[in-house]
Amino acid sequence: MATKPPYPRVARIVEVQKGSQTQTVTWYQLRADHPHPDTLISEHESESEALDAKRRYEDPDKT
Repeated sequence: MATKPPYPRVARIVEVQKGSQTQTVTWYQLRADHPHPDTLISEHESESEALDAKRRYEDPDKT
């Protein structure tokens, strides 16, 4: 079982193209380096959703 990451938490958003070569869709992945380097935290259909998730992930007041 993974441990809770220490604060301050740091995450980054990575754009990923999914689908076939003729029809791709852009997804946004939230990635962090805890518990392992480049760990996938979540995936989102829009950049605004990913930014909201990043803010919540990095929030030190979160319980």
